[in-house]
Amino acid sequence: MTLWLSVLLLIVGFLLLVKGADLFVDGASNIARVFRVSSLIIGLTVVAFGTSLPEAAVSISSALAGVDDVSFGNIIGSNIFNTALILGVSALVIPQVVHLDLVKRDLPINVLAVLVLIPFFYMFSQTTNILNRFEGVVLLFMLAGFMYLLLKDAKNMRNLDPHQLAEAKEIKAPDMSIKKAIVLTLIGMAGIVGGGILVTNAARDIAIELGMSEWLVGLTIVSVGTSLPELVTSVVAAFKKESDIAIGNIVGSNIFNILFILGMTAVINPVSLNASAIIDVIILLGITSFVLVVAYFKKNVGRLNGFILLMGYIAYLVYIIMRDTPNL
Repeated sequence: MTLWLSVLLLIVGFLLLVKGADLFVDGASNIARVFRVSSLIIGLTVVAFGTSLPEAAVSISSALAGVDDVSFGNIIGSNIFNTALILGVSALVIPQVVHLDLVKRDLPINVLAVLVLIPFFYMFSQTTNILNRFEGVVLLFMLAGFMYLLLKDAKNMRNLDPHQLAEAKEIKAPDMSIKKAIVLTLIGMAGIVGGGILVTNAARDIAIELGMSEWLVGLTIVSVGTSLPELVTSVVAAFKKESDIAIGNIVGSNIFNILFILGMTAVINPVSLNASAIIDVIILLGITSFVLVVAYFKKNVGRLNGFILLMGYIAYLVYIIMRDTPNL
């Protein structure tokens, strides 16, 4: 593939990502309104699961193919990217108001999902470098519990009468019919996934043409590329002042990545754990806990916190490049 063709595909991919995210956020938020479900729950489920499709496809297909070195670090790295960079950028665009349910239910579960990984390095396995099937089942059961809580809260919301809904200010009037909202959501999701694939492949080809090593391409472009759907969707949602979808997408994707993708991958084929991965898990735990503390005390993630998260991600990126490239 020529360099200029790769550049053209890169531009087309970015256009698909941006327009796809625009349609996806509009469609998903209107589905929430039609069914009288809060935008937060839609962000935590439909939007989060949809934007995590690239990670799910790569990890699960690798497990089905019997590849036993599925990178644990990629999932942890994706969650660090989501929490530090995407939430940081979203907060810099517009300070993100944090829903009470995020503080009471979702962020603590996000922290717990990370915390439970630490004993998995040293318990249940005969060796300390494998995430085994039993541990994968534990993660899937945790996901089932989280989904139960979400469905229970969604049902309680739908049972409110119109007057209570108006007082709660949770549900806005839909701007379109349910059919149009579903079509927009599906088209938007296709644009996000397709655009993400185009951008990742084109950027990788450009980098190789320019002489970058395959390892550095994988560390930066490919890992960031699989998180582009989350990034674009959350930033677009932030511009549209849909904070619940922006933050719900990030938190939901993080929970989904660990509890479902990592859990299902381990059940299909045990996952190899890099020796330095425990450090990355502890860093992710620190970043996630920081967001929980900020949300609990301030009820929002403001621009200063967004800047801190963004600088934290840059520092982490420098650290892993220095750590994993001893020749630098």
